[in-house]
Amino acid sequence: MKTLPVIPSLRGHLAGARRTRHDSPKIMSVPALVAFLILAAVTFSVVFLGPFQWSPTSSLISSSAGAECDMTRGQWVRDPAAQPYYTNATCAFIEGYQNCMKHGKPSLEFLRWRWRPDGCGDELGRRFDPARFFRLVRGKSILFVGDSLASSHVRSLVCTLAQLEEPERSRSPGGFEHWWFPAHRFTVTFFWTPFQVRWRLTRGPPEAIGPERQGEVFAGPTDLHLDEPDQRWAPAAKGHDYVVVSASHWFTRPAVYYRGGRVAGCHGCGMANVTALRPEHAQRAAFRTVLRALAGMEGFKGTAILRTVAPTHYENGGWFDGGECTATEPADPEEPVEMAEPEGEFYRAQVEEFAAAAEAARRNGVRLRLMDVTKMMLRRPDGHPGRYGHGPGEHEGFDIDCLHWCLPGPIDLWNDLLLQILAGR
Repeated sequence: MKTLPVIPSLRGHLAGARRTRHDSPKIMSVPALVAFLILAAVTFSVVFLGPFQWSPTSSLISSSAGAECDMTRGQWVRDPAAQPYYTNATCAFIEGYQNCMKHGKPSLEFLRWRWRPDGCGDELGRRFDPARFFRLVRGKSILFVGDSLASSHVRSLVCTLAQLEEPERSRSPGGFEHWWFPAHRFTVTFFWTPFQVRWRLTRGPPEAIGPERQGEVFAGPTDLHLDEPDQRWAPAAKGHDYVVVSASHWFTRPAVYYRGGRVAGCHGCGMANVTALRPEHAQRAAFRTVLRALAGMEGFKGTAILRTVAPTHYENGGWFDGGECTATEPADPEEPVEMAEPEGEFYRAQVEEFAAAAEAARRNGVRLRLMDVTKMMLRRPDGHPGRYGHGPGEHEGFDIDCLHWCLPGPIDLWNDLLLQILAGR
């Protein structure tokens, strides 16, 4: 791995837990032998045959002790020696609103924490292994479909992999952005869409628009066809081995909702004689449409991944009325943290619609996987740009940004979750 000009790279890995053995005594009495065999049988049944309840929110992997552990549950542990995989000096793909280093975030302490999943010991404290990732994806491609948070994940992944091989970046007609790693014959593709179902500006051009005009989408309202996947990206999915879908936050914006080509309701649209519907209704319906489309898509036999909502952390207001994110470290693991609505309902809808689509995906030979980032990111109010996602007097819609994440930053952990999914665990 290259040496990072801003912060030196980490030069060691945390050691995983080791098994220990004890020699059995050579002579054992009959009662003692019986007791030993009963204990052994009970231990075997608990460790290896014990009841297991599958939860759609779980990302289970094997720890060094042979037991299953859930990567989505755990706590952030301070590691003074922790260093990022990349910086703004080693990766040219970081966007301005993600570039907290460039814009002078006062403290880089938010980079000194690592995720320790419950029941996994320290094994998963190891750093992401780009070489292993490349071995798994050689000759394959992955498509990310979503909003600016999806874009941040793409850039986190590309910046991390670029420390082994610099990609070739390109754009293709239709709004697709590509990063090609020729030595590994691997492609990362990103398609920006805030909704993933068919949509357009209500008072705009007849076609959907791209990220360069997202300010207009933010102002809205937009027309959302909740029962139709966006055909600008959906047909392309079958040409990829992995597809990651995610967007949720834009559903809070004004919109007119359609089903079967007819108006079914709206949110904040100001239209008379139209049923008012909550954003949660539209977000759930959209994910139901997209997940079921991927699960039953003819010709797609890859892996579809749903990344859950990453919470915002505004205090004393929102993005539009003076809200801030002033935390300098993760939330105390001993204190409960509440997720603001409608984000909590967005998360529940994603988990439930994922579970509903999973069986259909299995029947059709599609691997449907859940990348649950919600609980771990809920405890990272310190990882947002805040006032440092732009230069003085310049900002792209957010003066104080407690929605996006700094790069490098906590969302680099999403690459570890992606790696575990790709490894088939």
